[in-house]
Amino acid sequence: MLNQTTIWNAGTTTINNLILQNLPRLQMTSDEFLLYLNLRMFQELGVRFPATEQLEQNTGFTADQIYQLLQSLIQKKLIRIESQNQQGQKYQDCYDLSPTLKRLMDHDQASDPNPLNNDLQTLFQKIEVEFGRTLSPLERETIQAWLVEDHYPVELITLALKEAVLNQVYSLKYMDRILLNWEKQHIQTAQQLQKYRERTGGY
Repeated sequence: MLNQTTIWNAGTTTINNLILQNLPRLQMTSDEFLLYLNLRMFQELGVRFPATEQLEQNTGFTADQIYQLLQSLIQKKLIRIESQNQQGQKYQDCYDLSPTLKRLMDHDQASDPNPLNNDLQTLFQKIEVEFGRTLSPLERETIQAWLVEDHYPVELITLALKEAVLNQVYSLKYMDRILLNWEKQHIQTAQQLQKYRERTGGY
């Protein structure tokens, strides 16, 4: 019979909320998720490779169903089976559940719905490398404004960065003056900038 002590001693199973929030993206069915939760529970109890009978008892699935669900989780790259050396003893199989979050991260990077985020991160990294320091929050806002408000192409901002570095002026204000000057001349591409330089001999 269950009592408070039994319930308290049973413990809890923890799972990353991102998995719960992204089951459709992971293409994990409800049956697969139930099995995944049980694998997680056994893992936290120190049982890295629970017997099929234990999984049958907890889930109500047959042995064949459990085998099919495990194969599906492996094919979807949500789990994998590894062999580990147990303190100098023979190798033993264990379930590795870490691929689930890795797949979620890979999916997120491959399907970023906002290209602007990618452009911003690329510019942040380039400028920080060339300036040799971390950008301040205000500087990041300035760069974002170049893209969102001023609609400067990434190519043009990169060229302005190159000009600043060549002149050894590591300042966004200096880059901003360059961009404003090019905007007055209706320069939007590297080709237009090259033609302008050929005509004027400057930037």
